[in-house]
Amino acid sequence: MTAVAGVFGSPIKQSKSPIIHHHFAQQFALPLHYGKQLSEPETFEADLARFFSGTYVVGANVTMPFKEQAFAWVDELSVQAARSGAVNTIINNKEEGKFVGANTDGLGLIADLRFHEVDLRGKRLLLIGAGGAAKGAISALVDSGIHSAAVYNRSIDRAESLIEQTTVFADCDLSLLTNDCKAFDVVINATSLSLTNQVPSVPNSIVSPSTVIYDMVYSDEPTTFMQWGEQLGCAKTIDGLGMLVEQAALSFEYWFDKKPSTVDIREQLRKG
Repeated sequence: MTAVAGVFGSPIKQSKSPIIHHHFAQQFALPLHYGKQLSEPETFEADLARFFSGTYVVGANVTMPFKEQAFAWVDELSVQAARSGAVNTIINNKEEGKFVGANTDGLGLIADLRFHEVDLRGKRLLLIGAGGAAKGAISALVDSGIHSAAVYNRSIDRAESLIEQTTVFADCDLSLLTNDCKAFDVVINATSLSLTNQVPSVPNSIVSPSTVIYDMVYSDEPTTFMQWGEQLGCAKTIDGLGMLVEQAALSFEYWFDKKPSTVDIREQLRKG
């Protein structure tokens, strides 16, 4: 029996998910067919239903712009998915006849930070952005033992809304970024600005020589945001490639109850 899974998105041609998941499957000599599924908002739910009508389909990943639609489509939600309002992993629970929605983005981010020896416990954190990527990450971040988190977004209303939604379950202090703030221990860019070589409009004072800069965008070269942090003399800069790998590993574990190693595939993707 060959298990079937796939990733839904638009666009989807650029996705590295098939490479990652086939690498994971090889670790366990597990037959897997994992493909890219191009869809559109008006056909997404029908496309999902058609995909899951297959006999050996174990689940699906969901990327932009379908994470909120997937949230509404599933029967049951993980804690992270319920908090974020978005689903990036669907598990086909055939025993109970249910589709379970999970969100592995935030936990994937935490796992990647841990891989890079960044301990969030007791740290002051700045999250830049209040869109889908920020929503997917903030739940896991506030669960990681941070001291406090500030949020910056061009739209203050969206930043305030994210804080309000998170305060319900957060055990740490949450606030908007202020002009008179001191440097943060960790700064996470959850916007896509680096894709267009832009940097968020944040003051240089948020960075010190001990600050860790993390950009969820990844590239063959350091992203614009990483370069900005390096110019300000920050301690460490990290891009989002590891987050992509780690969130995929968590999806794989949901489907097969097997925890894959992520070390070799990280190196493979870096080499192109």
